[in-house]
Amino acid sequence: GMGRGMMSPGMMGDGHDSAAMTDMRGIHELLANHDRIRRTVTNLPDGIRTVTESDDPETAQLIRDHVASMGRRVRTGKMLGVPIESPAVRAIYANKDKISTTSEPSAKGIVVTQTSSDPKIVALLQQHATEVSDLVRGGMAAMHTAMMKNHGMMGGGMNGPMMERGRMPHNGMMPGER
Repeated sequence: GMGRGMMSPGMMGDGHDSAAMTDMRGIHELLANHDRIRRTVTNLPDGIRTVTESDDPETAQLIRDHVASMGRRVRTGKMLGVPIESPAVRAIYANKDKISTTSEPSAKGIVVTQTSSDPKIVALLQQHATEVSDLVRGGMAAMHTAMMKNHGMMGGGMNGPMMERGRMPHNGMMPGER
């Protein structure tokens, strides 16, 4: 009917489909329920293995849906085009052909393994996994921090101390948990 196209163009730039709106709703819901979500990232020599779960069946299903739809996005190269997408995310889209992703549902969520034969891509996957873990830990507040940081990249926000806090591991390795 009427009002359907009302939100899209202004709110999220060009090329935003109803799928993008659905994905953003899912992300907001996950962030709102972040205290119900447990996430473990294991760094592998050639990538990452993440386990994201919730004791709440609805949240567990949201997690699975989100992972599936983000996987589709990367495969089709259609970024959401929102400020929450970090430089690491953009680089992952750009290098999607060098990344192999497998996921399997677990009883309470999903297990995702992402690998690459390119060490630079491996470092990106690990960096992005940390970004996602920060969001799961911090919820909406962490999302706003991420948006400010990513916007700052464009708007001359490159002042020293801010960038220092980017927690990029020096040797590309990180402690197993995180």
